[in-house]
Amino acid sequence: MTTIFYTRTNGFDNDVKHHEIDCLEEKVLPRSAPKQPVSENNPFAAAFLTGVTGISMLGGFGMTLGMAKKKDPNMFNKGLMGTRELHEAGGALAMRALGWGTLYAVSGFAVFCTLIWKLMDVRDLKEFRTKAGNILPRIPKNDPPQGRTEFEGINDLLQYIIDEDKRKKLQQKDNLQPEED
Repeated sequence: MTTIFYTRTNGFDNDVKHHEIDCLEEKVLPRSAPKQPVSENNPFAAAFLTGVTGISMLGGFGMTLGMAKKKDPNMFNKGLMGTRELHEAGGALAMRALGWGTLYAVSGFAVFCTLIWKLMDVRDLKEFRTKAGNILPRIPKNDPPQGRTEFEGINDLLQYIIDEDKRKKLQQKDNLQPEED
């Protein structure tokens, strides 16, 4: 029996060496130390997701600026520096609007959360969770599923929704008609 495996010499895929080993019997190698369970509050995962989000936002913003400059470089430069026709540069105006919008959004949501917290008269998040669970309606479990749960694509999903809507309307129509003897 021949076993083939590959190793990377420098950590790059182009430096792969091919090895063939003749095996007389299969051996089960002991595993390394058991993996630790994934923590729900993993700071590295949060940092990674935050970094990816930030880089994506910067990339999208940069691409948008590049497309705007490519489309009309003259107006783009006027918007950056400001002229007599434009009292304030576009970048400064946008930054001011972004600052005020951020302030309103953050402070408004903080006031909303504080108001809900005070109205519920809770001391910690565990108590908040139990009180909110008692107030909010229960989500019924769909076990076993009552309808289809997997679709080949968006068209299949939309067709299923249309068919189910027609079926329910016909069912309601049949229930509303008086029975004839």
